[in-house]
Amino acid sequence: MVDATQRPFPLLERVRIASNDSTGESVLPSPGNFMGGSAPRLQNVYLDGIVFPFPELRRLLLSSNHLVELRLCNITDAGYFSPYALVSGLSALARLKRLEIHFHRSTFIPIQRDTDPPPPLERASLPSLTFLAFHGFSKYLEGVVARIDFPSLTFVIIKLLNEFIFEIPQLSQFIGRVDALKSPNEVIVKPSQDNSSITFTQRGERRRNLGELFLVISGGPLDWQLSSTTQIFTQFSPLFSNVKVLAFGKYPSAPAVEEDVDPTQWLELFRPFSGVWTVRVTEKLVPDVALALGGLSEDAAPDVLPALITLTLEGHRGHPFVQDAAQRFVAQRQVSGRRIYLLG
Repeated sequence: MVDATQRPFPLLERVRIASNDSTGESVLPSPGNFMGGSAPRLQNVYLDGIVFPFPELRRLLLSSNHLVELRLCNITDAGYFSPYALVSGLSALARLKRLEIHFHRSTFIPIQRDTDPPPPLERASLPSLTFLAFHGFSKYLEGVVARIDFPSLTFVIIKLLNEFIFEIPQLSQFIGRVDALKSPNEVIVKPSQDNSSITFTQRGERRRNLGELFLVISGGPLDWQLSSTTQIFTQFSPLFSNVKVLAFGKYPSAPAVEEDVDPTQWLELFRPFSGVWTVRVTEKLVPDVALALGGLSEDAAPDVLPALITLTLEGHRGHPFVQDAAQRFVAQRQVSGRRIYLLG
């Protein structure tokens, strides 16, 4: 197979090469001239667990003016390429519509390997890209989005590996430059002990979906997930001026009995959403949210979710102490002149 990939393919339109090695030990062909360094009619490239020296892949990409889909999956240490190298390989792909970069879960990228020059004053741009998927580390993603823009993006999937502290200022700025993503109307959080997800949706007329960012972070105890989610919300807060719906999806497995979440964690999570009209919480998370809101003082209650109109706490009437806490919050808000409709 290696020898076959060294010849030119002037008429080739699609390449799909995958390794079935589940350990992530990618196949590393001997250096050569991948596809003769030129495949002018190439439109789709999918490499899964296959490592070619990146300079050869870059040379191929720069010759492929018709490329519309590039998927590089299960990248291991052996196949590592820097954010700078990736952007330089993508910069000429004006027709590219779909890009997927997935690092293998075993990949380790030490800080000292990041020898990229600082981001340029003028970023590269891929004007046709509408779909982006990234599975890896936030530091790497920050290096990419600091150097390139995808102005036509409508759908993004990001899965960050084994991180609980997030510093993602470049990602926030990057999203803020994408018309279909920069002003979400709905945010949905789905905690899970395996992976927690956050969906940011921007809608147009008649609730038409214009763009969506789907962000997956590591699971674990609920307080860890709330902390991670709050970090992300705080850094994304400049994008939240039009968010009207904040929802918390079903918690797929009940938290451990001894798990004790500090109510202030919920209040910190709510802080960036000053314009939200509707909050929906599913049943397993309702007691924590109701107790956090119900524990606010009369002076503090108006400052939490100040524009709130509808609060849906699924099943709260089945637990007297939860119902009391929810009604206490509603009563305190009514005193301040802001009526809230309590549902569920």
